Amino acid sequence: MKIIWFRRDLRIADNESVAKATAENAPVLPCFIIDPWFYQCSDVGKARVRFLFESLENLDNNLRLLGSKLYLFEGNSVNILQELTQQLIQLGHKPKLYFNRDVQVEYGIERDRTLINFYTQLNLDYHIGLNNFLQTDNDRRDQWIEEYYTYVRQLPPPTPTHINTPDLSLNLPQLTFAELKRKYSTFYETKKVYFKGGETLAQKTLDSFLTKRFYGYHWKLSRPWLAQQKATSHLSPHLTFGTISVRNVYQSTKARAAELTDQPKAQFSLKAFRVREACALRSRLRWHDSFTQRLYFHPEIAYTNCYPEFDEYYRPDELTSSQQELFHAWCEGITGFPMVDASMRQLRTMGWMNFRMRAMCATFLTINCGISWHHGAKHYMNYLVDGDLAIDNWQWQMQAGITNPLSDTFRIYNPNKNIEEKDSDLRFIYHWIPKLLGYGLQDILEGKCTEHGLYPAPILDWAQTRRVNGKIVSDLRKRVRERLLAEGGEEYENAIATKTAVIKYFESKDKQYKHFKDQQS
Repeated sequence: MKIIWFRRDLRIADNESVAKATAENAPVLPCFIIDPWFYQCSDVGKARVRFLFESLENLDNNLRLLGSKLYLFEGNSVNILQELTQQLIQLGHKPKLYFNRDVQVEYGIERDRTLINFYTQLNLDYHIGLNNFLQTDNDRRDQWIEEYYTYVRQLPPPTPTHINTPDLSLNLPQLTFAELKRKYSTFYETKKVYFKGGETLAQKTLDSFLTKRFYGYHWKLSRPWLAQQKATSHLSPHLTFGTISVRNVYQSTKARAAELTDQPKAQFSLKAFRVREACALRSRLRWHDSFTQRLYFHPEIAYTNCYPEFDEYYRPDELTSSQQELFHAWCEGITGFPMVDASMRQLRTMGWMNFRMRAMCATFLTINCGISWHHGAKHYMNYLVDGDLAIDNWQWQMQAGITNPLSDTFRIYNPNKNIEEKDSDLRFIYHWIPKLLGYGLQDILEGKCTEHGLYPAPILDWAQTRRVNGKIVSDLRKRVRERLLAEGGEEYENAIATKTAVIKYFESKDKQYKHFKDQQS
C-alpha cells in the first residue's frame, strides 16, 4: 500500500509523487491532513484557508473521476501518519510513503524529518519528490539556474488515467467535505470570493490568460486597476498551493508564444510574462522558485534581518503608542495617501494586490512610518490569498532597504507619483475610496479632498520622513557595504562581479526593448 501525502502540491497533473506511486496500478491511499497548526497560526487569514479547502474538494472530485478519493484526516500530521502506517501494517500491508518536499516553515521541515526517522526505524520505504524545482544539494547550488531550466523544459511525468484506491476501515479522525464546511464555517463567511481554489480552475485560469488576457501584460501588470481586472495571470495563489506546476505554466506559455510568430506585440507580452526580469535576472516563474530555494538553505531569513547591522533599526518589538497609530492607519487604509489606502483596502477585501502596490505600501510602512518589516510582513500573510513565506518576508526586507547593500541607492516609492503614473484616470482609487468620487487628479494630488473632512489628512510628511528615515537606512547600508569591503575575500568579489553582470544584462534588455518599441512605432 502506497500513501500519497498531499501538502502544497494539490494537483494530479505533473505531480512526481502521484506519478511514481500510481505507476504500476498499485493500491494507493491519497490523503491530506487538516493540521490545526496551519489554521490556528496568527498569520494565516481566512482567504488562504478557504482557498486550501476549495482546492482539496476539487482534488477529491478529480481523484473520484479516476476511481479514487481523497482521505481527509484531521489532527497532528506526525501522529496521524504514524497511526495510519501502524494500522496499515496491522491490515497486512507494507506501507510506502510518498510526499513532495515542502520547505515553507521550520515546523514543516521538522515534521518531515520526524516521519523520515519513523519510517527508517520501521525499515519502510519512502519517497521525497519535487513539487517544483528545488536544488537540495549544497555542493550544486552554483548550478541552480542551469539545472532549473533543464527541469522546466523536461516533459512532465504522465498523468494517471486510473488510480487504485481500495476502501479501508481506518480508526482515525476523518472528515467528509460536508463536515469540513460545517466545522470550519468561519472560513466560508467571505461575501465575495475573488480567487477560488482547485486544479481544474487553475488550468482554466492559465488557459484564459494565454487565450487573450496576456495582451499588453508587459505594461498592464503595474497598473492596479488593470491588474485587478485580470490583466495579470492571477495564478499566484495556485502556484502557492501547487494546484498548478511552474513547469506547466512555463511550457504552456512557451508553446503559446511559438504560435504568435506573426504577432510581435502579442509575443512580446508573453515573453514579458515568461522571461520578465523581476530580481537578479530571474524571470517571473524562476523568481517564484528562487525564493523557495533561498529559504531552504537560509530558513532564518523569514524572521531575521539578512544583515545584522539592521538589528538596531528593524526589530519585531512591540510598537510604541505613536507607531501603533501609524500601523493601524496603514492596516485600515486611512493614511491620507489615496494610493496607499486604496491598495490596503483592496488587500483586506480581495486578499491580493499587484506587485507594485505591495512594494509601495511596504516602503511606506518601513521607510516613512519607521515601522519594522516584521509587522508589515505578518499583516500581509494574514490577508494574502497567495501568501508565500519565502517570497513575502524576503520582499519585505528588500523594500525596507536591507538587501543588496552593494548598491549605493534603494527605492522608496512615492504614492502620489504612482497615482500619476499608474492610476491617472483614478479608476482604482474611485473603486476603493468612493468618497473621492468627484475629485479630479489635481485635486487629489494637491490634497483638496481632505478639506471637508470626507477623507483623512495625511498621517505624516512623506518628503520629511523619506529624508530622515531614508538616511538612517542608507547609513546602515553603508556600514554593511564597508564591512563587506573590509572583510574582502571571494564573497565580496563575487558580489561585485554579479552586480556588474546584472547592470550589463539590464542595459542589454533595455536596448532590446527600445529597439522593439522603435520597430512598432
